[in-house]
Amino acid sequence: MRSKNIEEALRAARAAVVKPLAEASTLPPEFYTSPEIFAAEMERVIRRNWYSVGHVAEIPNPGDYFRFDLAGEPLVIVRGRDGAVRALSAVCRHRWMTVVEGAGNTGTFSCPYHKWTYALDGSLMAAPLMDEAADFDRRNCSLPNFGCEVWQGIIFVNLDGKAATLEPQLQPLAQELAPWKMDEMEIVGRVEFDQAFNWKTLVDNFMEAYHHFAIHPETFERDYPGADTTIDPAVGPYAVLRIPHKGDELSATLFPPLDGIPDKARRGFSVFNVFPAHIFAVLADSLIYYRMEIRSVEEFKLTAYLLVHPKSLDVPDVEVLKDIFRQATFAVHTEDIAACEGATKGLKSRTAGPARLSHLEAAIHQHQIWLLDQLARG
Repeated sequence: MRSKNIEEALRAARAAVVKPLAEASTLPPEFYTSPEIFAAEMERVIRRNWYSVGHVAEIPNPGDYFRFDLAGEPLVIVRGRDGAVRALSAVCRHRWMTVVEGAGNTGTFSCPYHKWTYALDGSLMAAPLMDEAADFDRRNCSLPNFGCEVWQGIIFVNLDGKAATLEPQLQPLAQELAPWKMDEMEIVGRVEFDQAFNWKTLVDNFMEAYHHFAIHPETFERDYPGADTTIDPAVGPYAVLRIPHKGDELSATLFPPLDGIPDKARRGFSVFNVFPAHIFAVLADSLIYYRMEIRSVEEFKLTAYLLVHPKSLDVPDVEVLKDIFRQATFAVHTEDIAACEGATKGLKSRTAGPARLSHLEAAIHQHQIWLLDQLARG
């Protein structure tokens, strides 16, 4: 799809999406299947905005690191000797090999190809046998530093270095979430999936409970009827889905909630999308953060982080409870996979077009209007 055709696709999408919700439709199918539109998303949306890549609990100590690929950029997320969290390029400045893979703890990054060695802040410490290279200056060969900000314990990266500071944009959410002390939470489990569908298909699925009665009749619908859900008005670069417990009763919890968690939050749970794709569900006693490592137009790795405050873990049989948490998360998402894969098949039909939206899908509408605005900036 040529650039001109992408702009035509954007105009057609705006005609479908940018209307009052009662009149609006979704993005057209090509926004889920076109490699050219996907490339535009990576350049205009993912690289230009803040994108969540992990949690500070993964790198508590100086030298702790993990790798993450974002919009084609191999990154290493590391805690420096000064305690600062940084997002460095993982690409050696010599001949482009990645200096590290996986996760661990280290004092330096030493490229396995020619042993160029970098400090934890990215500065080049050693470049063997480069003494005959004219005007070679190690100070000009540091690993690039990308924009990095920690919000509520989540590590965000901005690749182009031009995004406005994240925290002020999310101040209302920070105030609401303060009682959970999210930056102090521990990772009590992870559930990983290799997904064979577009990243927005998952966002659409997670940000509506309309499907509860069909996809989750035993796991969610009995206690959290989709018809009772509401969506907050759009006031920032995020969407909020509220899912009350049936009859406004207290929700059952695995772990004791912290003191100060509002009573309303104990009578349901909320799901948030900080645009473009920071999805997390906040329960009275815990948090589930869904990290997407996007690989292609129809492929990404999903990691569900299960987070609990350490004060809530001082209970009998805590390891059993953690395992129940993992099993429940796996079971619910397995049900969602069937829906997402089925929709992906249908998106390729020549009969597929923009789909009308229910009032229960307002969070999808909010996200797609924002997405089109970002893509329109060229």
